[in-house]
Amino acid sequence: MIRNHRRPTGASRKEAALRSFGSGTRVPTLAAVLDIIRERTTVSRVELAEATGLTQATMTRAVRKLLAMGFVHEVGTARSNGGKPRRLLELQPEAHYQVGIQFDRFASVGVVVDLAGRIVARREMPGPGERRPREVLAEFAETVRSMLDAASIDRSNVLGIGLATHGPQDREAGVLLTPQPTPEWLRFPVAATLADLTGLPVVIENDATAAGIGLQARGDSASSFAVVFMSGGIGSGLIIDGHPYRGSTSNGLELGHISVDATGPRCDCGNRGCVDNVASPTAIARQAAANPELVARLGLGRDPLSDFSSVGRAAIAGDPDAAALILLSAQRLSIATVSLVNLFDIGRVVLAGSAFAETGAVYRDAVQQVLDESVFMRHVHGTRVELADNLTEAAAIGGAVVVLRNRLESPTVGDWAAI
Repeated sequence: MIRNHRRPTGASRKEAALRSFGSGTRVPTLAAVLDIIRERTTVSRVELAEATGLTQATMTRAVRKLLAMGFVHEVGTARSNGGKPRRLLELQPEAHYQVGIQFDRFASVGVVVDLAGRIVARREMPGPGERRPREVLAEFAETVRSMLDAASIDRSNVLGIGLATHGPQDREAGVLLTPQPTPEWLRFPVAATLADLTGLPVVIENDATAAGIGLQARGDSASSFAVVFMSGGIGSGLIIDGHPYRGSTSNGLELGHISVDATGPRCDCGNRGCVDNVASPTAIARQAAANPELVARLGLGRDPLSDFSSVGRAAIAGDPDAAALILLSAQRLSIATVSLVNLFDIGRVVLAGSAFAETGAVYRDAVQQVLDESVFMRHVHGTRVELADNLTEAAAIGGAVVVLRNRLESPTVGDWAAI
């Protein structure tokens, strides 16, 4: 279970309803049922039981809990061909809200989403850069307040905040296990500090995994797919049979640290020629900076993500030096993605993250070509490469949805996170 970091506060009536249920239903059932109701818009209990394979009794208990929480409501009956008409259920999107914040060293974005995964408020923020954690988290807290006020959302209707960011991380403790973006962030109590500043529960999640969860929340019904996430760096996530793959500590699938050049430069991780070290926005910005004419032409010299975006725009406009850098990055990323697909036999890869905003189509086409030529199982099935609909917000949306899933999947009774 992910620990929620929160100061005790008075409970609203809805909070009391969330706390009042015992363990009669397997709590993961609630998340699964809610996902199906969200996807199908209106659905009967019988259809839910058929879709999940659960017994009618189990489904009845699950629906009763969701009704009492206010997450769903009844909206009439289905046309009957005889017998008792089936009562239809529908999601109540505005019953609760969740906040998601995705951040890396160079950029941050915050969203407020409803139970349907729809964005009702959005803010862009500067990345942490070299700033201290408390300063950055205070800015996040102020942004949360601003978004909730702008959307006229009462704090009692907010389930919590999900922080989507890079790893390695300890999700249980709510800390990062890396001295990035600066050494002060190593084991700093990120979740607990933001919880103190906002009075809301806070969880952390790997950004690439969060992007996959965010895609599901936006109506992506595919049961298995991989996410290649690129913002300041490169990462990946995997959804298998509708569930995020986490490994033993939720720190797996580090696509950025697959070597694509065994004699390449030494990476901070200890390996050589890691794709993150030779193909990420930071790496491309560093290579662009070595070309004085390109620097002068594009006005480079800001942060790496901004410079990468400038290189991307120039590549699209036909600048040959910029285009060569973007193509080299895409080719190296493609090589690493082949390993990802070969390992997990995935039929679909989704590209997400702010770094794809300018040149996503270039990367998509390059990765698709290499997968078509090189994936081991290509003669058995194809692997489709797509761009996420919400490139820059997918991970933030997923961070918000993790808060909801944490609430529904927690086995604890009596805690704010519990059913």
